Amino acid sequence: MNTNDNMMSNDTGLNASIQNKGFVILNSTFKKYNWNLVKNDINWVCYTKLGDETSYFDFKILKDKIIVSVPIKNSSYQFVTNFNSYFEACEYAEEKLIDYSS
Repeated sequence: MNTNDNMMSNDTGLNASIQNKGFVILNSTFKKYNWNLVKNDINWVCYTKLGDETSYFDFKILKDKIIVSVPIKNSSYQFVTNFNSYFEACEYAEEKLIDYSS
């Protein structure tokens, strides 16, 4: 890996390359809905939308679970839950993203 590759992997925003490959497909869905990648670590991924930075989708990857925080539509609160697999966490987040964006 050269220095440029390392710099690109730490990018955030719409053109960011996701570090945690468990979220690659979900990352493209967030890009489709114009959400920005604001935290791009192997154990922590977070998205927010320009102009609505208080609403966010947050994923914290622990040894035995993935903690997912999603915004509640028309509210300043977040709903937090956890999953045992990337698949479950991504399916849930995608459903909530589509619902939140409509």
